[in-house]
Amino acid sequence: MPRPARARPARPRRSAADLASAALLIAPSLAGYAVFVIGPTVVGIVLSFFSWDLFSPPRYVGLKNFDRLFHDAAMLNALGNTAKFLLLGVIPTVVIGFLLAVFVNVSIKGVGGVRTLYFVPLVTSVAVSSIIWAWIFQPQAGIVNRLLKLIGINGPDWLTDTTWALPALTIMLIWLSVPLVIILYLAALQRIPETLYEAAKIDGAGAWARIWHIVWPNVSTTTILILLLEILNFTAAPFEIALIMTDGGPLHGTESLSLYIYKTAFANSQVGYASALSILQFVVIALAVVLLRTLQQLGKRRSP
Repeated sequence: MPRPARARPARPRRSAADLASAALLIAPSLAGYAVFVIGPTVVGIVLSFFSWDLFSPPRYVGLKNFDRLFHDAAMLNALGNTAKFLLLGVIPTVVIGFLLAVFVNVSIKGVGGVRTLYFVPLVTSVAVSSIIWAWIFQPQAGIVNRLLKLIGINGPDWLTDTTWALPALTIMLIWLSVPLVIILYLAALQRIPETLYEAAKIDGAGAWARIWHIVWPNVSTTTILILLLEILNFTAAPFEIALIMTDGGPLHGTESLSLYIYKTAFANSQVGYASALSILQFVVIALAVVLLRTLQQLGKRRSP
């Protein structure tokens, strides 16, 4: 005989006082989000249809700002530089962060001090970090070129060389980004049952085999989250360090899209066009996120 269907437990009814208390608690956060996120977003979208120099009244120009995007060589250069930051920085950050997280997750003597060193960038401001790294990359007194000189290599003028300036900033960005990646991976590693490691050891699996067949598959969801965060990070973060260390040079070689938007708005007083550029940046980020999520879904369908 078929079993009788179980009655679903009744959901507790929330009183008006509970709803009012909840609304009161979340109201400050919602107000801040509306003022500092939703409001500027709406204003930016509206301003993208205007020409405004911050002083005279805005003048409606329709889609001219968006039409200008397709003929702006400086914008294309900035977009290309942003793509370079993403290509050079995102995957190395994820891989380095994952390997370091696996290392510091092991209970061995002295690993506590190593963990502290990895988290130093989290407590250092971007401005201070930029000044320190600008000194590290100094062609004469910098640590990098001194170390290279010990092995017979004459290091380049990192921050003034059109070939090496962008990779130099990317190295610094990776250094700044790795600690957060380590924290997220450590949280994921703590959820892996110890019995899986013990069973793999009994079967004779080595350290790299355990990392590849046990650890990596179990942190795949965290990896997707980290990739999304790092795409956002390497799209926006070059603005600060490039502004301080190179001002977008040499020859606009480190000028990312976010830095170009800033200069367009406040150095050239073209706020309307800068708003259109911001919408373009949002579309680029959204397309990257959608592509990543699509690849994730395809991977889930193909997995047994």
